[in-house]
Amino acid sequence: MASKPGLQVAAAQVLRDVIDQGRSLDQALSTAERRVRPADLGALREIGYGGCRHYDFLDGLLGALLERPIRRKDRMVHFILVAGLYQVRFMRTPDHAAVNQAVAALGATRQGWARGLVNGVLRGYLRCRDEGDLAALESRLDPAQRASLPPHVHHWIEAAWPDHRDVIVAALAERPPLTLRVNARKTTREDYLALLAGREIGAEPTTESALGVVLRDPVGVDAIPMFAEGWVSVQDESAQLCTGAMALSPGQRVLDGCAAPGGKTCAMLECEPGILLDAVDLEERSGAIHENLERLGLSATVHDIGLGAFADGMEGPPFDRILLDVPCSGTGVMRRHPDIRHRRAPGDPARFADQQRALLEVAWPLLAAGGSLLYATCSILPDENDRVIADFIENHPDATAGAPAEVSGLATQYGRQRLPGLHPGDGFYYCRLGKL
Repeated sequence: MASKPGLQVAAAQVLRDVIDQGRSLDQALSTAERRVRPADLGALREIGYGGCRHYDFLDGLLGALLERPIRRKDRMVHFILVAGLYQVRFMRTPDHAAVNQAVAALGATRQGWARGLVNGVLRGYLRCRDEGDLAALESRLDPAQRASLPPHVHHWIEAAWPDHRDVIVAALAERPPLTLRVNARKTTREDYLALLAGREIGAEPTTESALGVVLRDPVGVDAIPMFAEGWVSVQDESAQLCTGAMALSPGQRVLDGCAAPGGKTCAMLECEPGILLDAVDLEERSGAIHENLERLGLSATVHDIGLGAFADGMEGPPFDRILLDVPCSGTGVMRRHPDIRHRRAPGDPARFADQQRALLEVAWPLLAAGGSLLYATCSILPDENDRVIADFIENHPDATAGAPAEVSGLATQYGRQRLPGLHPGDGFYYCRLGKL
């Protein structure tokens, strides 16, 4: 049987796959987890997530520690160094173990020539730390590196929110909380908190969602009590505010136009069982909608097609409510999905805005007069939020726009913006469009 590669090799491969090859972190980890010992899985995920979250900072440190950059063909040496630096900076791995394991990893990558380099760089960092020289070392990093963001992403945030930049940047460098939404059809938040307390699981209620619970120590879904039985779902607090903003009531025809993975679809059905809900998303994405509905014992009509194809073939009366949680840059959820910052190109906000405008144009004819469409993104960039709405309002005299009163956050011209670090939960934007 082939031997399993060491933790540092697998972690370096994950970082290389995300940073250099554009793979999602979930995909990269899924591949790497099959290659390491079970005992190393937790550390692999920690380095994978943390290494992506702090990559630009660690890359800047390497630049300050190296006499000259590592050659492109030797990128595995670079990523082994990044993984080693993450261990000594952010984990409890003993210094000598992190250094020795990083040096040993070079043998598995056939780059034994770099043993002296890796040993010298990591020990050079430890010497700076022990001698109190880290501040001087880090002063050589530029603002984007200190924020651990690619330059264009750092510029987006600075241009959009100059007064809140530091708060946002600090939040995006943190581990996100694990937040649950209690299924009010099966239990109450108070009873579920009591259940957690009885099992000695630390938790507290969310401050703005009436159904949210935050676990003090994140765990896998298999370890969440009564998850399989449908008592709770994993959903960020900002996303949980969607149901109130939809203003649902029994008998309404409701469309979730970009529904996968189905969290908001299920939340709406839990909140108001009397609605008639159609959930739409592409076949390659809609499997999760079916799975969530089945686990929670809920019923909706799921269309395994895109919104355009659904609109072309739609039969029956128009919808009273539409939720359009559109694809976006994901800048509001980068702490939860740290690979997003590395998978975004400078032109992406404009590209997403074009897609968002197109989806609004498709959805609008499906809305009944007197109905409302809730436009939502997990972006914190005005180009994808207020500016998309401004263009839409200008071209649709039968539309009104306003911030849903059920959602707290910063008031913008047309909607409500929630920012990481400034508000509980992820960054999110909501705007309610009414049809005259």
